[in-house]
Amino acid sequence: MEEARSVWEGRVGDTMLTVQVQPSGRIAAQWRGKTGNERRVVVNTIDELERSVLFQLMLTAPADQSGLPAQIIQAVNEARVGLPDPTQAPRAPRKKRRPPRRPGPRPRGRR
Repeated sequence: MEEARSVWEGRVGDTMLTVQVQPSGRIAAQWRGKTGNERRVVVNTIDELERSVLFQLMLTAPADQSGLPAQIIQAVNEARVGLPDPTQAPRAPRKKRRPPRRPGPRPRGRR
């Protein structure tokens, strides 16, 4: 399986952000917050990327970085050329779970 291709890496405010495009066309974003906890989000569309990642990070970014979301979106758009649209991919059929088999009654021992 191919690895995701990194399309944008840099700082948004105090946060280091890496944006990758997977061979399936999905977008992966990874960042580490001020508290040190690592976050990772994988989305299907640029709208989802804006809502779940960029908006959140831009809340704490300085005003001079207001053009970063447009740069990131442009980099993602260029990287997705020729890749499949993940929103159109057929979903794998869900398998029905069978309840576990119950063991039969225990045999009674004769004494």
